[in-house]
Amino acid sequence: MLRDILKKELKRVFTDRRLVFSAFILPALSIFIVYTIMGSMLSNMMDDIEEHTSTVYIQNAPVQFQKVVDEKKLNMNITYIDMTQDTASIKEQIKNGEVDMMVKFEDGFLDKVNNYKNLEIPPEVKTFYNPSEEYSRESRKRFIEIALNKYETQILTDRFGDINNVVAFDVDRNSDESIVVDEKKASGQGISMILPMLIAIILFSGAMGIGMDTIAGEKERGTMATLLLTPVKRETIALGKVIGLGIVAIVSAIVSFAAIIASMPFSSKMLTGGADMNLGALQFSTFQLIQLLIIMITLVGIYVGLICLLSVRARTVKEAGTYVTPVFMVVMIAAFSTMFGGGATELYHYAIPVYGSVSALKAALSFELTMNQFLVTAISSFVVSLILVRLITLTFNDEKVMLNA
Repeated sequence: MLRDILKKELKRVFTDRRLVFSAFILPALSIFIVYTIMGSMLSNMMDDIEEHTSTVYIQNAPVQFQKVVDEKKLNMNITYIDMTQDTASIKEQIKNGEVDMMVKFEDGFLDKVNNYKNLEIPPEVKTFYNPSEEYSRESRKRFIEIALNKYETQILTDRFGDINNVVAFDVDRNSDESIVVDEKKASGQGISMILPMLIAIILFSGAMGIGMDTIAGEKERGTMATLLLTPVKRETIALGKVIGLGIVAIVSAIVSFAAIIASMPFSSKMLTGGADMNLGALQFSTFQLIQLLIIMITLVGIYVGLICLLSVRARTVKEAGTYVTPVFMVVMIAAFSTMFGGGATELYHYAIPVYGSVSALKAALSFELTMNQFLVTAISSFVVSLILVRLITLTFNDEKVMLNA
């Protein structure tokens, strides 16, 4: 009989074209389109910042510094002004985003540089910029790294003859040799920033819409009462509902996950917080893929158990939605907490429902998941799922609840 109920539940979902479109095709298509557009927009924004010709004012600039600026390709439209000019209007334009930056060499800058032995503090080069403007922040960074650092090197060279005379030692002269990194792990850490959070939310969303209608919808339409009158154990009916919803949720998650993967060539910068990622380095072994699948299935078990338990306690789909919404918020908090932190740190953290599973997904995607962490997550989620299923079957035997008495 369990097979018949399960078949009935799956047939109800997969033979309804509108339901298939709204539950599987539309979410996956929306994810692909949204992530692709957002990724492309972020990439275009970063390219635009790099290619932007900055508007910069430099006050009281030494002639030698002007020569340094002319030699370097700063991609800046520079205007030189003297100390007598009022800069209040320029600062206002920086605040409004019309000007990117102003640089001010203090009065008597060259004299102070040349009399460095008699100075208590070195002369100052002051920069005025707007940290809330991307163009302004990038302009300041580029100006300091290319122009001011080069100018300082020239002054020290003129002062000591050889810049090496004021350098006690070098740190990482050849920086490429200093980088010792597992490219696969580095790329995995990139996607593990956001992807586990997305997977956790997508899994819950895939089960939520159909899950509330599976039980609360049938109670509201009166078909549940008819089903309960059949010579079938109520535990069997409950298991059929739970397993059927679990299969639907997993299929929905797989389709949505495939959409995320398909959009990654366009959205990788968004999924990694703007960092570069080598997609070719992400090669999971068969065992690692099985671990990911088991973690997601056991997480789906918790989601389905929660949704079905709340749905069976509700009289209508609307009431079920009211019950499920706070749970969805808790799921989102647990998912986001791993995004902004390092995820679970102690082994017992992986036993925390939902949070432990998302942390395990994060560790698995960054190739850092240990066998103990995996087992604690899987067993804990499985036990919680069994407890929820038991509560659901007990509720199915409560006549007042099932018949909306």
